[in-house]
Amino acid sequence: MTFGRRDDRISIFGTLRPGPGQMVSRAIVTTYSLDLVAMLGLVLALGSDVEVEFEASPLGLVKAFDKLRGKLLVLHQLSRVMAPSAHRSVLPLLDTMVHAIPSNEREESWHPKTALVRYEAEGGVEWRFWIGSRNLTGSTDRDAGMLLVTSKERAAKPIPDIARLAEDLMEEARLTPTELSELRSTRWMAPPGMSVRNILWRRNGQTRRFIDTALLPRADRSCAVSPFIDHGGLAEVLKAGARSIALLTTEIAGADCAPHDGVNFRVDAAPEPEATVSVEQQQEEADGEFNEPPSTGIHAKLLAVSKGQRTALLLGSANLTKRGLVGPNAEAVAILDITDPALADSIYGFVDSGIELATIEVDTTQERENARAQRELDGLISQFLECSFILAYKDDGLHLIVGDGTGHVLGLAHFEVSPFLDADAWTSIQGSSRSIRLLANPPPVSEQTSLVNFRARSLTDPEVSRSWVQALDAEGIDVERRDRVLLARYVGANRFRDWLRSLLDGVDGTGGQRWSDAVGTSPRQDPSGRLAQIFTLETMLAAWARDHKAFESRVGGMMVMLESFGEVFATIPDDEEREAALNDLEEVRPFLQAVHDAIGVAA
Repeated sequence: MTFGRRDDRISIFGTLRPGPGQMVSRAIVTTYSLDLVAMLGLVLALGSDVEVEFEASPLGLVKAFDKLRGKLLVLHQLSRVMAPSAHRSVLPLLDTMVHAIPSNEREESWHPKTALVRYEAEGGVEWRFWIGSRNLTGSTDRDAGMLLVTSKERAAKPIPDIARLAEDLMEEARLTPTELSELRSTRWMAPPGMSVRNILWRRNGQTRRFIDTALLPRADRSCAVSPFIDHGGLAEVLKAGARSIALLTTEIAGADCAPHDGVNFRVDAAPEPEATVSVEQQQEEADGEFNEPPSTGIHAKLLAVSKGQRTALLLGSANLTKRGLVGPNAEAVAILDITDPALADSIYGFVDSGIELATIEVDTTQERENARAQRELDGLISQFLECSFILAYKDDGLHLIVGDGTGHVLGLAHFEVSPFLDADAWTSIQGSSRSIRLLANPPPVSEQTSLVNFRARSLTDPEVSRSWVQALDAEGIDVERRDRVLLARYVGANRFRDWLRSLLDGVDGTGGQRWSDAVGTSPRQDPSGRLAQIFTLETMLAAWARDHKAFESRVGGMMVMLESFGEVFATIPDDEEREAALNDLEEVRPFLQAVHDAIGVAA
């Protein structure tokens, strides 16, 4: 294990993917910014059977969502959710899996990056805990993180801080007493060459020094990586045990803080932590067609101090700023003892690979002005979000109900809103508006969601703007019905028979396709008669005998979904296609109903 080599880069999704025979029973992720397509990739990684998250088949997506329903929660900073224009039709499935942490970003941010996942298998329960610097976005920046896995091996060690973090930092996830008890009693394996000294965190508004004593007293060398710094943070860094430090940061951050006694500034490219996911690019990489990754900036946050062969490492979400290292930002970091000299040397080598700030001329005038204007707009957005909003699905359409408290800020920037699935239909939010109609007619059930688009633009410079997606309290949505109808629409008439086969005999008829592929509307035929062979008493009894609990559960779920398929098929505009789809449905409904009723009587 080293830091900085391309072949050592590891996908977080890959590290969290269930092993053979495992099934995720609980997953909690904390992030600052969130891309909903990246989150969909996480759902596919945790719930599908393929090794590459964006390679799942259409029915693989349905299966993954069914597995993760009610089990995944992503805690994110309010107003920092993004959704690319592509693939939006399936993203409403995620609206119950996200939870915004409100905080005024002028003063503090929700900034921890962690993942805690519980897996069940015949051999018992396994937990995995990841901590690092990466947001749940499409960023290709260079990040750093660490994965811990529970184990019964003698080398495993108890880390009680993880249970405390789960109970406090992840409070909104409401872990059960059983889950917390497991975390308190379990033992963890760290990656080779390191051990965990502490896991430290704080919630919004709290003060807690992450470097309260020297990480390694009288250290003889030190280095750090952080894209954002300030003098208060650098003063904290110099308490870690070394008299001087080599620091890798960005040009604008280095120019703002240099010179600073005891700090040797080196610089590299600025990060783009909120970059959106390109599914097509991900799929090209999986096919081996994408040879060179795009240029990347530095987004890792770490601090290493060494004395001889000993190295202590602080790694996590906290930038080397006062807000990050002291508070009041919500952050999470791990303090590690490194025993692998190659790992320690690779960190120092990575920092040394940066360009010495003193050797280049840096003109940051425009960057500073852009950053100032964006911070000013972000401050107005924070004020805007202090107001409450509710989505209301009514007989005359979709309405945004605006609470009190926005009047003063609406005169300082231009705020707009649009329905999630019609992102270009912007409507201005005026000071006197208390009910804004976003849609003139009620949307179909499959398009109902608590997600909505917001946009803010500077009054003095319209180029300074930011848009985001937000999940609001929503009136008039039956989420369970919406999920069923949305999945039935996604499967469609032409995949209906494939869906039946996948549940009855475990064969995915959409294998070889991708979940993102365009779908035709013509119902697929079954020339081999395979479906007819499945719908016999003998095959049903054989499937029931193999695993009667799983079979009974599947049949119950299929009966509920048939109603949703009927609802979707009835809206097919082409008469011939609609009739064929409804005929398919009516062909299987009586048999499934009989099986369902027989199972009910037997139970």
